[in-house]
Amino acid sequence: MIQGLQQAVKDSLLLKGFLGILMMSFAIWGVGDAINPAVDPNVVIKVNQVEVRAEELQRRFNDEVDQLRQAIGPDFTAKDAADLGIMTNLISQLSERATLDMAAREMGLEVPDSILRRAVMEQDSFKDDTGNFNQILLNSVLASNNLTQQGFVDLVRSDVTRQIMLQPISSNAGAPKSMVDALFRFRAEQRSADVLYIADEAVQFDEEPSEPDLRKVYDENIAAFSAPEYREVEAIVIRPADLVPPESITDDEIQTFYDENMDRYRTQPTRTVRQLIFGTELDARAAYDQIQDGDTLIEIGERTNMGAPIDLGELKANANTGFDLSAIFEQNENGIGAPVQTDFGWHLFEVMDLTTGSIKALPVVRKEIVDFIVNDRAFDEMYEATIYLEDQLAAGIPMTEIAETPGYSRLYFETLDRDGRDATGARQSFPVDQDRFIRLSYGTSAGLESQLVETDEYAFILRVISVVEPAPKPYERVVADVRTLADQQTRGAATLATAEGLLDDIGPSTKIPDLAENNDSIDFAKLGPVTRFGDSLIIGSIIPARLISPALMEKLFQANTGDVVQARVAGGHIVAKLSEILPPDAAELQQIREQVADAVSSSLTNDLIAGFTQSVTREFNVVLNREAIDELIPQ
Repeated sequence: MIQGLQQAVKDSLLLKGFLGILMMSFAIWGVGDAINPAVDPNVVIKVNQVEVRAEELQRRFNDEVDQLRQAIGPDFTAKDAADLGIMTNLISQLSERATLDMAAREMGLEVPDSILRRAVMEQDSFKDDTGNFNQILLNSVLASNNLTQQGFVDLVRSDVTRQIMLQPISSNAGAPKSMVDALFRFRAEQRSADVLYIADEAVQFDEEPSEPDLRKVYDENIAAFSAPEYREVEAIVIRPADLVPPESITDDEIQTFYDENMDRYRTQPTRTVRQLIFGTELDARAAYDQIQDGDTLIEIGERTNMGAPIDLGELKANANTGFDLSAIFEQNENGIGAPVQTDFGWHLFEVMDLTTGSIKALPVVRKEIVDFIVNDRAFDEMYEATIYLEDQLAAGIPMTEIAETPGYSRLYFETLDRDGRDATGARQSFPVDQDRFIRLSYGTSAGLESQLVETDEYAFILRVISVVEPAPKPYERVVADVRTLADQQTRGAATLATAEGLLDDIGPSTKIPDLAENNDSIDFAKLGPVTRFGDSLIIGSIIPARLISPALMEKLFQANTGDVVQARVAGGHIVAKLSEILPPDAAELQQIREQVADAVSSSLTNDLIAGFTQSVTREFNVVLNREAIDELIPQ
């Protein structure tokens, strides 16, 4: 698990940023918050009149676990998240939000409902393909995040209030010109050089390395010729499809299921609807009373200055829209219905098209019914099968014998390394998740079984039979690899010697191209203009990767014009004479300078907001209900 987290941190900038926020949060809040259990047991954080309830902390914690599981892998658990301090970080974040909310209350900051409604309706997540607000999308997003409409509105109100409070701070965080200029010069300075590239592959050998030389290379690089750790592993795999074959489902069962679940196969009636939203019932009813024969909501919107109506598209009778659809589906003809109230105001709905329902015949849905019965029955069968498997293993029954049970299958790997290969280097085939299987194989001690792994598609338990520790491979088995390494070392040493010799030959008046004219092993090239990061600021210009390396860039940007440096690059060595230093032109590179300025401003803004937040937190008493929090922390 820890190795998985380390790799995820290396590969994910998002995760690095998250952990950075985590550490910064610890620095701001520490562990000294007031603890007072004498609060509502459903409240985990209290700052004067502002409360954070347990369900909000739980929801946010679950969201964090889901995100980290996607980044790290399916084995990441809620307990792993708690061990990493995710819960502590969330408590800090929510305490900070509550403190700022309380500060906003004392300042008398209030957000009008009209601004709140606009803030919700202008979010892209809730707009349809036409760019209009869609209540169905809103409810879908809220449902997927376990939020009620009122809970979401409260969150938006809190966010908007904090934005209003912090806006004067962020809007005045200007980037100092001297700092921007210095960072811009560092980022945008470019240099050009005449280079000689000595390729390893161009080196000619007079003789092959001797046996003693190869033995020496083998001994000095023994780690490179060591076999990895191997595991001998067996496993029992259970699949639902193997426990309940489709052919075992009878016609009577299929007919009974069809009769009892007729609504599943009934096509719901639909209405194609658009709407206008009014702030008050009075406005909505006044508009409704003005409807004339043939009017649509388009005319009503123009007449009442409400603008174009919002297209809700095709709705089914059981659609989750957040408001009662019965009035719409009671209309058996196109037209505008009476006003309907929702959390966002009063609505006029216009039915533009409608369809009646229908029922799918049994032959059409037969396979679907069989699949459902199989999956439903397999769920119970899988439970019983896994219980039986664990009981058999607890009784000491060998996996070879357990595998004879109908519906069970045995996996066996005589040698398995961490990359999923055997001792010959052949990649192995896995009927289960390979990464998870290998991680479990290397997380289980020899002679022991792993915990049961269950997914929707299978369940398995593995047993590590034996462990083959890493050990050097015999010289005779890797002699070809030793010869390859010896060849690389010899070529590298030869190109280094050539590069160092060229350093001695180059003087102030030496023409660099002349040194490559009569030597087939040396190539001349113009390098640059190039930044210290190995890229070019000239649009369309590509710097050849073989001509740069971090070591070369460091030396070039420490050199003066006319200086000669040498460094290792991929596949050879470079000798470079610095020909030109190009200070950045702010006028020509205005976009890059603006990027630097934006980054500085953003950093300063974050620092100012953090400082303001710290000062505010000292004004209020943050009360943590430790007993309620402990109940939410996975054990």
